[in-house]
Amino acid sequence: MTAIAYNLANDIKGSWRVVFVPDELHLYVEFSQPDADTNPVDWMSVDDFLAWQPKGALHKRARDSLVSLICNALTER
Repeated sequence: MTAIAYNLANDIKGSWRVVFVPDELHLYVEFSQPDADTNPVDWMSVDDFLAWQPKGALHKRARDSLVSLICNALTER
């Protein structure tokens, strides 16, 4: 499985990333702690990620970054 990841927000506690798996045409969001391996079982759908109220400043920055990324992708010409 080849995945493309984009860092949304990070701090000393960990990082939020959006992960695209082209072979499956799936887009996921993950949170990982420093020095932890990524685990596809822990990935969540973008819908689930956007449905949550942010649980802190890092989560809010990650959500805002993902929304901005989507808006920019859709409005580029």
